[in-house]
Amino acid sequence: MAYGPNVHNYSADAERNGSTVDISVSTSGSDTYSAIVMDNGTHPAMTQLYIYSDIRYDEFFDDASDFIKMKKLNFNYTVDQIIRTLSVRGFDKISVLYDKELLEAMESDISGPVSKGLLLLSYGLPESIYSGSPDDVLFKWIEQGGFVYSMSSPLGMFYHSDDGLVTVDDFQDLFFGKECMNPVVESVMSTTDIAHGVIDGNGLTKALALKWNRIQYALDVSSISGAFAMGFSEGNYSTVSMVPFGSGMICVLGGIYDRQQCDDFSQIIASGVSCYTQVIEIHQGSFTRESVNLHSDIPAGMTNVSVFVSIGGYYVTYGRMIQC
Repeated sequence: MAYGPNVHNYSADAERNGSTVDISVSTSGSDTYSAIVMDNGTHPAMTQLYIYSDIRYDEFFDDASDFIKMKKLNFNYTVDQIIRTLSVRGFDKISVLYDKELLEAMESDISGPVSKGLLLLSYGLPESIYSGSPDDVLFKWIEQGGFVYSMSSPLGMFYHSDDGLVTVDDFQDLFFGKECMNPVVESVMSTTDIAHGVIDGNGLTKALALKWNRIQYALDVSSISGAFAMGFSEGNYSTVSMVPFGSGMICVLGGIYDRQQCDDFSQIIASGVSCYTQVIEIHQGSFTRESVNLHSDIPAGMTNVSVFVSIGGYYVTYGRMIQC
C-alpha cells in the first residue's frame, strides 16, 4: 500500500453577473458538496476572529465549577484545534489575545464600525473588558458591529478581578435582554441536555452539516426580536442561538466543549452566517472527479451577496466563502 498527503484537489469559485450568481465547484475524488447563497444586508460577513486566551483559567476554574458544572479545557490544545478546523474551511485571519492585547484591540476597534468576531471559551473575562456593567468595553464593541461567539460555559456569568472571581447575577439581562438560558444541569455529562428535534426551516442546519446536539447553557430565543436559531432543539432551547445586539450579534453554542461542537462553530464562522442573513438558495449534491456549475437568481435590492461552499458533508475537507 502506498500513501501520499494532499492527493486530492478541491476548488470553488463564484461570480455575480447582474441578477445571477454563477458558482463552480470541483473535486478530484468522490464527495458531497453544499453551496449556500446568502445576503447579509448591511452586516458584512465577519472576516477576522479574536480568540480570548485566559491566563487565569486554571486559577479560578474550581471556584467557577462550584457554581455550575463545566468541563475543564486544555486551553492551548483546544485553541489549536479550532484554528486548524477553521483553516480547512479557508478562514485563517485569527488572533489569539490575552487580557491586555484584547482590551487594546477592542478599544481601537470601537473608534469606527466593527466587522470582527470574538470567541469566548473561558467561563470568565477580565474586569477591564467586562464587569457586569452595560457601559463595559465588551458591550460597546458589540454595539458597533462586533460578533461574539460563546462556547463551553455560560456567557457573562463571571469575570475575574484582582480580588478573584466575581459572579454577575443579571448577566442574562445584560447580554440577551431577558433570562433565557437553559438551567444548570447536575453533571457535565447529564443526559437531560440532549436535543432531539432538528431546526431546519431555512435549510442551514443540513447545509452547514451541523451535528452537535447538546443544550447545556443553550438559549431559548423564541421571544427575542430578531433572534435566530438553528441546529437542534429540545423544548425551545436550541444548540445554536443568534441574538442581535446593536449593530452586532451574540452567538451561543449550547453544550460542553466537544470536537463536534468545534466543527459546528467553524462552519458558522467560515460561512459568515448570522442572525442578519437571508438565505437566497442552497445547492447540495454529490460528484466524482468533476466540476459542477450552479446558478442562483438574486432578488432585486440584495447587494451584500456571498456564497459559502463546503465539500465533505459532516467531514469537511474543503471550504471557502466568496464575497460577490
